[in-house]
Amino acid sequence: MGDTIAEMMKQVIFSQFVQFPPLPLVPDLTDPAKFCGNTEPKFDMTNTTNLYITSSKDASKSGRQGAWYLLPDKSSGKVEPLTEKDTVILYLHGNCHNRAQGHRVGLYKVLISMGYYVLAIDYRGFGDSSPVRLTESTVVEDARAALAWISDKLGEKAKVIVWGHSLGSAICSHMVADFDIETGGTSSVQGVILESPFDNMLNEIKSFSFAKPLSYLTNIASNLEKIDAQFESHKWLPAIKSPVLILHAEDDKVVPYQLGQSLFNAAKDAGKANIRFVTFPEGEKFGHCNIYKSSILPETIRYFLDTDCSISDQIYKINHR
Repeated sequence: MGDTIAEMMKQVIFSQFVQFPPLPLVPDLTDPAKFCGNTEPKFDMTNTTNLYITSSKDASKSGRQGAWYLLPDKSSGKVEPLTEKDTVILYLHGNCHNRAQGHRVGLYKVLISMGYYVLAIDYRGFGDSSPVRLTESTVVEDARAALAWISDKLGEKAKVIVWGHSLGSAICSHMVADFDIETGGTSSVQGVILESPFDNMLNEIKSFSFAKPLSYLTNIASNLEKIDAQFESHKWLPAIKSPVLILHAEDDKVVPYQLGQSLFNAAKDAGKANIRFVTFPEGEKFGHCNIYKSSILPETIRYFLDTDCSISDQIYKINHR
């Protein structure tokens, strides 16, 4: 029974089977224009490229990650080396759906409208990427492979930012910290943005009402270790050398706001100074997925990037101006 519960926990954590429309099981994501909706900017062959990335750790070269590379108006429309004046954002999504999900597309549009380049990936097991037995290790490997693609195809000059949402924030924290540890703090990542993050998967599970009865049936912490899905961002985040920006809405019902605060406090307590937390008030009703709709998001991002994060120790509450 223990293994069955552990496997069920893994399916809920990743929820890769949840997508809309539900069929086909492997969606056709080769034409981003089909998913851009009615708002500007539109996606077409001049500003979006569908591509596939192979992990350097995949010796068979049989595994691939589907991805979209989105370009701002100022670009040439080609996949080519960028300059030191350019910024490219690697977007790591959370569980469920794929890179074409509506709120993700909405954020891409905000970012390319601001003049940034965006690489949005689907981990193996999601979207049209290769199937895999999902674990924390596999998604972190895929995030690292995407970062390598940026260096290989776009060069070393552009500012590289990694943005993780929800579960993607934990993948981001683990991947970037691991990269910094490996390189002695000289990785290519110059900034990290964590949207709606939690401190660790155990506390995220405990935030739901089903956690108490589940704890009577099984040891949740042991199962998370068994299935390689602990996602302990509170341990990884302090190891990240670059500035970190946390974005969280007070009315988030999926990842409680308090877990984002806990992550921030853990990083500060561990000695990380170049981190700040931006709160989006409950009255804005952005919830878990709609911070991209905030009118102050562009200035918040631009301030973070352009000033290399002038950090204050307090949690900021931002309202519309």
